[in-house]
Amino acid sequence: MPAQGLPSGSHWRRFRPILDLALILLIVGLGLGPRLSAARSYTLPPQAEEELYNRYAVPWSLGQGAEPREQAFPWHPMGSFTHRPPGYALFLGLVYRIAGTENWPAVRLTQAWMGAVALALIYALGILVYGGWAGRAAGLAAALLMARYDFLLLFVARLLSETLYLFLCLSFLSLALLALRRKQPWLSLAAGYVLGWANLTRPFVIFVVPGYLVWLLIAPRLQRRWRHVTLAALGALLAIGPVTWRNWQFHGRLIPISTNGGFTLYNSIVKVEGLSAPEDLPSEASIDARELGELAEQGAFRQAALDYMRRHPEDLPRIFARKFRVLLAAKAGHKVSHELMATPDDPWLYPLALGGALLSLVVRPRWRWHPRLLLLLTIGSQLIVCLVTNTEARYRVPIVPLYALLAAWVLVGPVAGALSRRSVPPPLGEAGA
Repeated sequence: MPAQGLPSGSHWRRFRPILDLALILLIVGLGLGPRLSAARSYTLPPQAEEELYNRYAVPWSLGQGAEPREQAFPWHPMGSFTHRPPGYALFLGLVYRIAGTENWPAVRLTQAWMGAVALALIYALGILVYGGWAGRAAGLAAALLMARYDFLLLFVARLLSETLYLFLCLSFLSLALLALRRKQPWLSLAAGYVLGWANLTRPFVIFVVPGYLVWLLIAPRLQRRWRHVTLAALGALLAIGPVTWRNWQFHGRLIPISTNGGFTLYNSIVKVEGLSAPEDLPSEASIDARELGELAEQGAFRQAALDYMRRHPEDLPRIFARKFRVLLAAKAGHKVSHELMATPDDPWLYPLALGGALLSLVVRPRWRWHPRLLLLLTIGSQLIVCLVTNTEARYRVPIVPLYALLAAWVLVGPVAGALSRRSVPPPLGEAGA
């Protein structure tokens, strides 16, 4: 017997695509408007970090080569940027090649559409993770929350990596889950490739690369398991490998993605108030004054940070406590690249999403445990990188959609439990959901 009040059998199969299309159009429509408004109303030129991305992207968009363009940071033959992960600068340069160099409105409009499509991916993830009516309800609720979430949507107007990074992360998750549902190893290849580019944009999901392969190995009832694993690893290698090889050609050193981890680690200590011996930490200006090359300078920042923590272990609790506070803090406004970004929704939405996500860990933990595990792995990697290196409030923004999806499950979970006793969804790896 099908669950009372729900379409069943052939009626449900005919009704499902129409419902999904209608909901996707609704979600994209509701999310696109405020993103287009943000993209069109922001007219300031790039500043601070935005200016750096722009400076990397322009020569690549013009097809210029590898000759050094500044003393400390010579330019890469691919257009950059061992000093920064290359993904966003290459995206920026690609838009410039198509729409015109330094066409910032075109970048912002592209990001507005990308952000709206990301909302549809959140809805799709609800279906892929939880299945059936429960998945659609959870995906719809999470996508609608994110459609108007100001701290997320306002990034479409900035020349910063948040929009692209979130789109790639959600695309990876969707492809990875779809590969198992459709039993298609080539989709695992695509998922690994997109995951590689997510790391080339912001290497906060670097721990997901090995974790994803283990996740495939423990997948229930997965046929051709090793083919999925091999192709997923190949996909990640096809994305990250060429960048690593070019870094080797340029520097003669193994640099998988970028080199700026030294400064981010140093910066996470400098910002801590109440250090026991701040005079024992070299200043940024003193390291800059040494006029080191890119690798040597990053090494100097890294060594300064590690030396300080080794000499003053009593400051470690204070250092990591600050990082936790930054990750947990809700923001009514946040300054990015010298400009204040007003975020009045964050003080209520972020705690709601975070609290619901934590609660989801104990709500029917065995229900759809395998797809939920991939969400948690993606969240966990980003949190670990934040805590190990540098933490800023903006770094947790791309995680909030995943929190929202888990929190939405808490709201529909009891209903899903009741429905599952009468209409059990197909197991992962089978078509349908």
